[in-house]
Amino acid sequence: MSKTSVSNQTGSRLCLWVEPWGTDHWMRPGEEFTVVTETEPEESPFNVVVHDQGITVWVNSGNDAEVFDKHGSPVACGHQRPAEDGS
Repeated sequence: MSKTSVSNQTGSRLCLWVEPWGTDHWMRPGEEFTVVTETEPEESPFNVVVHDQGITVWVNSGNDAEVFDKHGSPVACGHQRPAEDGS
C-alpha cells in the first residue's frame, strides 16, 4: 500500500484532482488529504503536479485509489466542490 499527502497551505479553496479517473476533491485552507493505492512504494505509484487549477496526483498503476481526510474518513469525488455561481 502506498500513500501520499497533499496539504492546502494557501488562503483559498484548492482542488485535488486524482487521475486517471478525473475525480475532484476540494480542500479548504489548512486541510490535508491523503491519496492511498494498493501499489507498492517501490513501483513509483504517484506523480504530483501543481498547476493553476490546483494539484493533480496521477496514480501510476492499474489499482484504484481512495482519498482520505486527516481523520481517516473517506473524501468522495466532488467533496466541497464550489457551487456553479463560484461561491
